[in-house]
Amino acid sequence: MPINTVLRNHYKIVGLLGSGGFGDTYLAEDLDLPNKPRCVVKHLKPKTSDTAVLPIARRLFEKEAEVLYRLGNLSKQIPKLFAHFEENGEFYLVQEFVDGRDLSTEIIPDQPWSEAQVVQLLQEILEVLVVVHQQNIIHRDIKPQNLMRRRKDGKIMLIDFGAVKEIEGLAQNTQGKVTSTIIIGSNGYMPNEQASSKPRLSSDIFAVGIVAIQALTGRIPQEFSDDANGEIIWRHWTNVSDRLADILTKMVRYNFSQRYQSAAEALEALVSSTSPTRIIAPTYLVSPVKPKSTDRRIFGFNRTVLAGTVIGVGVVAMLALSYFSKQQSSQITQKTDFPKQQFPQITQKTDFPKQQSPQITEKTDFPKQQSPQITEKTEQFLSLPCSSQLTSLPSTRKPDIKFADGIEYYGAKDKNNKLFGKGVMIFKNGSRYDGEFKNNQRNGCGIFLYPPSSSSSKYNYVGQFVNDKFEGLGKIRWKNGNEYRGNFKAGNCEGQGIFQLADGSFKNGIWQNGKLPGSNLSCKI
Repeated sequence: MPINTVLRNHYKIVGLLGSGGFGDTYLAEDLDLPNKPRCVVKHLKPKTSDTAVLPIARRLFEKEAEVLYRLGNLSKQIPKLFAHFEENGEFYLVQEFVDGRDLSTEIIPDQPWSEAQVVQLLQEILEVLVVVHQQNIIHRDIKPQNLMRRRKDGKIMLIDFGAVKEIEGLAQNTQGKVTSTIIIGSNGYMPNEQASSKPRLSSDIFAVGIVAIQALTGRIPQEFSDDANGEIIWRHWTNVSDRLADILTKMVRYNFSQRYQSAAEALEALVSSTSPTRIIAPTYLVSPVKPKSTDRRIFGFNRTVLAGTVIGVGVVAMLALSYFSKQQSSQITQKTDFPKQQFPQITQKTDFPKQQSPQITEKTDFPKQQSPQITEKTEQFLSLPCSSQLTSLPSTRKPDIKFADGIEYYGAKDKNNKLFGKGVMIFKNGSRYDGEFKNNQRNGCGIFLYPPSSSSSKYNYVGQFVNDKFEGLGKIRWKNGNEYRGNFKAGNCEGQGIFQLADGSFKNGIWQNGKLPGSNLSCKI
């Protein structure tokens, strides 16, 4: 479909997001709404023009649109369906555009995740899959590419339900019967019963288990072998607790009847079998909760009965905590000079390939896990949605743009000649930003080195940006060895986060405007 095509005088095609055997996916603008918000248009068409195929394709399309509309309204972790229509025997779905990236950018071969990170991932996927299974719907194509991490909050979103693909595979056989000629699913993530066109809810559980094992081992599914009974052999690739190993083993059983039969059953097993100290702290922003008024009875006893004891113990405890606090933490006030760079108007054109906007959850009503006691390294608790790998710039490469103030830019631009997509910016003071841009500003995932030399950096940051500021989930490390890992807002630590001092001690809690209440720590940027 040509760029700038307008469908139904409503949706203007502005770019191609993906093309495959099941149709094309486009980025579009909704011309009927203010600011022309973006949406996704999926174009589906049967491979055959047989007249007997079209009525069945139409019925499947209407059924699938109904399913997508219902699921999108039940969970904010599934893209909403805005419209569906048919033109000239071809079918179109218009869905919510999810700004983010799929998990194939995080689950990378030879880079295994920690057990705690895998537990968190399992919990996030299963929570949204519960909503799907409660409607007796099978996704049929769960894999890293169909699990998106939404940029604005780091949530997992479940996309690309397999049933739509049946329309593409419809054909009429020699007996005149119309059937689908394809098996929906992806090699490595599809269990045997699904490969035989008999999927069940537990088929999705198999796929989720494979994704988790892939992250835990750093191995792609094609590297796993089977034993004589068809069971996957994987434990030799990693060190894992028996608790998690037993859960994963049951998820990927060869016989579907031996697996968890639904996402709710698998989630219940995960939550009940995993110690709270192993569950990762939530990666979404946590607003400070106003404490409720205390009940006048404590453990069934009247407070006046315990008053003398409590006061005496309290005085001793306060003295001890005061002393301990002074011993553990020195006065720390990290003040850094995060430069707010001004971007001039861009009038040059470059041939740097245009980046595709990636796609990424929200949660169902399952109880949130309590923040763990700090007994392990920070990385075990908060998993960053952004890569810390720098882009390699050949010494012979010239900047795509060189600004008058000395800033050099290497990367992509949009149709309006603004910085948009992946790029590298070298500032005049030697600082470097390596990451995503939008509207001439740092927006998305990125790395900021200030200045770039690791031996003299005042600080470095890896994480999410919004309008040139640290915002979202990230990690900052100062030259003195102190490190904060958690949520940021408007450049400051804000929300759930962990501060690790250079001596190895930790402080964990809900940060407010760059400060941790009840401590002398500050991480204002």
